[in-house]
Amino acid sequence: MPGDSRDDEASGNLWSRPLRGARGPAPLYSRESIAATGIRIADDEGLEGLTMRAIARSLGTSAPSLYRYVTSREEILDLMVDAAIGTPPVVEPGPAWTEAMIALATAQLLHHRTHAWLISASLDVRNFGPNTLAWFESYLLAMEEVEAPARAKLELIGLVTGLVSLFAQQGRQTARATPAFDLLSAERHPHLTAALVEPGGSPAPETLFDRAVLAVCRGLVSTSREP
Repeated sequence: MPGDSRDDEASGNLWSRPLRGARGPAPLYSRESIAATGIRIADDEGLEGLTMRAIARSLGTSAPSLYRYVTSREEILDLMVDAAIGTPPVVEPGPAWTEAMIALATAQLLHHRTHAWLISASLDVRNFGPNTLAWFESYLLAMEEVEAPARAKLELIGLVTGLVSLFAQQGRQTARATPAFDLLSAERHPHLTAALVEPGGSPAPETLFDRAVLAVCRGLVSTSREP
């Protein structure tokens, strides 16, 4: 009902919402422990195994008791995503800003490769947590001295994050199986055949990732300088 303090508490920001209301026993768990439990389950079983009952069972409590800490499974996913991405590495603004961008993107890629479910869960995030905001801040700090509008810098962050997701997915596909070129024909596919046999034509994934990040960063600079 309007004015109900419980409704006010439930509608507040997930990370600033108090765990304990004006009345009631002290909480037995923290949101950090709930997120860590959810991450363990998702790492082992995927998001399909992530249910309120599974989380509660792992914590040694009942599913209804979790609603003292979160309002839904979606809020647990928000907590998990923010915890799984961790804190960004320290970067400094300056002429080597593209190196800082690559360092941030590489660290982000490591988190995504560690948690296979993270890409899917990130698509449904409803609340940006403190770690997520810290990543935005670090990317923008790296670009602080770049002459480009803020909108372009935010777009670049989106492009780099997209590359992270793409390469994380490719890494998992490569781990499962490498597709064969059984139907490859020098007559029908002369350009592909030449590219595959060219020395150095297949760079290591990490090198390709660095080059891709560098390319989109340089694209930002060149686009911002256009009249």
